[in-house]
Amino acid sequence: MQKLIAREHVLLTDNILKTLSQNRIITLMDFLQEDAEKLSTLSKLSLPQILEIRNHILDRYSAPLVNGISLYSNRLTCKQIVPTGITSLDAVLGNGIPVGFITEICGLAGSGKSQLCMQLAINCVKNTSSAVLYIDTKGDFSAVRVQKILDSCGCSHKDMAVIMLKIKVINIWHMEDLINLFEELKNGVLIIENLSLIILDSLPSLMFQHFGDDNKIGLKLLNYFVNYARHISKGMEIGFVCVNIQTRWIDQDVEELEDDGNQSASTTRGTTYTEKWNRCLGKYWQNIPIKVLFLEKYQNSNENNISTIGVKVMKYNNPNLIQKCKLEVGPFGIG
Repeated sequence: MQKLIAREHVLLTDNILKTLSQNRIITLMDFLQEDAEKLSTLSKLSLPQILEIRNHILDRYSAPLVNGISLYSNRLTCKQIVPTGITSLDAVLGNGIPVGFITEICGLAGSGKSQLCMQLAINCVKNTSSAVLYIDTKGDFSAVRVQKILDSCGCSHKDMAVIMLKIKVINIWHMEDLINLFEELKNGVLIIENLSLIILDSLPSLMFQHFGDDNKIGLKLLNYFVNYARHISKGMEIGFVCVNIQTRWIDQDVEELEDDGNQSASTTRGTTYTEKWNRCLGKYWQNIPIKVLFLEKYQNSNENNISTIGVKVMKYNNPNLIQKCKLEVGPFGIG
């Protein structure tokens, strides 16, 4: 929570702030939750003055009130989804990627996450005036792969150039640079006309350096990222796709089993193996995306060099309801 500072109100002098800090009233939330009479006693301010400071803070930081009818009308007129252009995937997603939220693509290494992201970028801009911001954190965005997909679809060189110009690729190597990029988007410093979709491939690549039990900087930056992503997605009416990494490991448990058949007690050891799957980025992240797409690539032997990706879609508000579809991957891309 934001720290209570002198510029929040003219009555909050340095001496008052020091006294409050000594009494563990440090943040705005501490000040709002503390008893008003106690604050008056500690600060030597009158009760009306304390209430004036509180009201000023609430007016400044509280969310604006929205009329129910206006909210409903806005819901009807604003864009709600960004179609993926893949029929089977749109069917399980509810017609496309939801606007105003974060959608996660997750899977093991080599499961087709980046391939799907490139296909989403192509489908979003193909035959439309839309643009895509593709944030590459690994340096493996392949313009050649995009060109081959478009070529296999029968696009002319002119059409290829138009489509590829609509996909704005930015390389980001540090979490701080990603936050700065979103600040520029939010404040209008960076303007991308007809932006419909942001793809971040991938977030763990930026967060790995901040992982650790005592590393609070990483959690702070991740929180900034989530707030900016949601604000930009909702305010600009665009979809937001974020790639995450899935890990899998086997736990080995050794159990001692007693044998009661003999008079002299004897024990034997039994070994059990438990397979565990996990999404990276920690507990904080687990309920952030509104939908999670779990990818699993099947090993198909096909003369046409076509493989299959299994997709499981899970919603954050109903994790037990999982919808599935299959995607084919070939020279034509994903369909």
